[in-house]
Amino acid sequence: MTGLGSYEPPYSVGTSGTAAREGNATMDFKRVAIIGTDCISASIALGLKAQKEPPEIIGYDADTVAADLARAQGAFDRVERKPGRACQDADLVIVAVPLTRLRETFATIAPHLQPGCLVTDTARLKAPVMRWAEELLPESVFFMGGHPILNPVIVGVEPLEGLEAASADLLREALYCFTTPTRTSSAAIDAFAGLALTLEAHPFFIGVTEHDGLQAGVEGLPDLLAIALLRATVDTPGWQEMRKFAGYRFAVATEAADDAHKRHSVVFLNRENVLRRLNALLSELVRLRDILTHDDAEALEEAFVAAAEGRDRWIEEREQGMWGSERAVSVERIPTAGERIGRLFFGDYMATRLTEGPDHPRRR
Repeated sequence: MTGLGSYEPPYSVGTSGTAAREGNATMDFKRVAIIGTDCISASIALGLKAQKEPPEIIGYDADTVAADLARAQGAFDRVERKPGRACQDADLVIVAVPLTRLRETFATIAPHLQPGCLVTDTARLKAPVMRWAEELLPESVFFMGGHPILNPVIVGVEPLEGLEAASADLLREALYCFTTPTRTSSAAIDAFAGLALTLEAHPFFIGVTEHDGLQAGVEGLPDLLAIALLRATVDTPGWQEMRKFAGYRFAVATEAADDAHKRHSVVFLNRENVLRRLNALLSELVRLRDILTHDDAEALEEAFVAAAEGRDRWIEEREQGMWGSERAVSVERIPTAGERIGRLFFGDYMATRLTEGPDHPRRR
């Protein structure tokens, strides 16, 4: 994957990131291809269609019923039955297929991508996606990993799935994470930031390692916890009687074990980060075991109270939107390219590396 060189991004960002929200920026994507139909990709399509001069949006999904439904909802202008045909002449290609199908999808669409087009994905794990893009996509296109985190005020903590839930509102005030290849020019940053701003989302550039490390704690670890809980109960001799007592709390605690094929693949592909989180969890479980072994009711209560307070803070911050005071980001930490993007959000690691350069010694 090469840098953008003299390529001009198909988006005019203006002097600040607020331009899109004030209607002062123009989006010059003429044709957008969306490969894969789900709540997120359909919401992106609806957000693009809401523009004053929307692009033509071509959709594809292996499930033709889903693709046709998205078109009926106004997300797609037309539907193609082959992913390669959907990508032809597209200025922007968004790949929104499950992680287990991403690599083969890259291989399928690669010969059909026109030089200079932008390509991104919506997967929640980024390291393998970046590797596959480097391996399979042509050097004439410009890839950046994408992970839209929907507006928490609207979504809450309930699962939001299915095309019926798709809405442009889900991306307004959302956090649109981007992970950049090794060599990324200012024009690439501008272009992908422009996509997020068009959707009225906040661009957030973050390092691949940092992104996947964070994901391991909030997705990979819960998956393993659900598996462990099920194996410690369902696979034991007492389950025949225990299952009669199992109800809502047990169902919620083990919900992460659903869709085993997809979830096991994601955990395995992110296993190094998940292992670090798992070791921390094991240490905490040992501490709780010791508390119970020593009949320490006070320490157990303190552990419960501290955990409840932490969860309450998280829920409250989530209900406020984009984490309150963290919205304020010092522009001194934003790299040269960011000066033209405006008040964007950068992950701590990514901001430091972009500002100081790859050869700058790390801070202790």
